Amino acid sequence: MTLDRLGVLSRSVAFLADTVRAGGVRYVAELPEPLPSAGASQVLRGWLAAAADVVADPEAETRAARWLDTVAELIGARRDSRGPHQ
Repeated sequence: MTLDRLGVLSRSVAFLADTVRAGGVRYVAELPEPLPSAGASQVLRGWLAAAADVVADPEAETRAARWLDTVAELIGARRDSRGPHQ
């Protein structure tokens, strides 16, 4: 996963999922730095900009937030499976 390879923590993506729920996909896509690193922010911004183009209703916003929650879970699971020293 791209964000995992860029060192993004699962809690950062989970926080963005909550932010999508509160402000919407477009709002998060337009944040100047949605993640701690510029490279990861650029990747995420591209994903969110594409999603913002097709999100048309509150249900779609909720699906986008759930998608970010799932990404966060996957990052966490990958880190857990590698163990503490990898």
